[in-house]
Amino acid sequence: MKRKALLIGNSNGLPGVKKDILKWQSFLMSNTGGKWFSSEIDINMNPTKASLMSKIEEIKNKYDFVIVMFSGHGAYSKGTILEINDKDEYIYENDLKNIAPRQISVFDCCRALVTQDSISESLRTFSIKDQAISNIRQAYETRIMMSNPQQISLYACSIGESAYDSNDGGYYTKNFLESTNIFIDGQPFSTVGIVHGASAAKTTFEVKEKENKIQRPDAFLPKCLSSQQLIISINPKYYEQKSPYHLLY
Repeated sequence: MKRKALLIGNSNGLPGVKKDILKWQSFLMSNTGGKWFSSEIDINMNPTKASLMSKIEEIKNKYDFVIVMFSGHGAYSKGTILEINDKDEYIYENDLKNIAPRQISVFDCCRALVTQDSISESLRTFSIKDQAISNIRQAYETRIMMSNPQQISLYACSIGESAYDSNDGGYYTKNFLESTNIFIDGQPFSTVGIVHGASAAKTTFEVKEKENKIQRPDAFLPKCLSSQQLIISINPKYYEQKSPYHLLY
């Protein structure tokens, strides 16, 4: 029997996605999972749409059995929508189906209902008059209200660990607030997930280096589309540019 596993993850603002992929890989290679060979498992982290669709065409109808697993951001409109990277590239669940006559597809993502119009809107760029661009409060509030209702929990350390302090205050708080100035590719906003991910990595490194202790920040984050996630900061420099304003992130 020819078999193939396609593991796809979008780790943008979701540090747990990498763990999901590794857990699936470990399971498949175990006796319980069917003892797959590593060569039979294809891992795609934050792939471009072009590369992923090419991969699908490459393996389609060439295997007897396929397992497809996606972990990342998603939504639902006439099918599950999967956001596959931080470049606002999407595919639909149907793009990953019927690759083989025998197939299991797993989608670990949000499936909040969105209208087709809102999906089209989130995929395009539109301009706002300069007067609106200069109003940071308005832009901030507009973007906040465009996000899904959600409850986010951020933790300075994982269960069973301690959170450490320094002369500059708590390591996590210091790094979190410093990371609010991170705007990938000059984007107008930074989501909570992006900022937490950056600050968590820095916190773990600093605590290990300076205190010789382990502190691994944790978070409870929704797996919705980037445009539906809550932001934590807005990029003032973006408004100094007299250019089209990408409202959605």
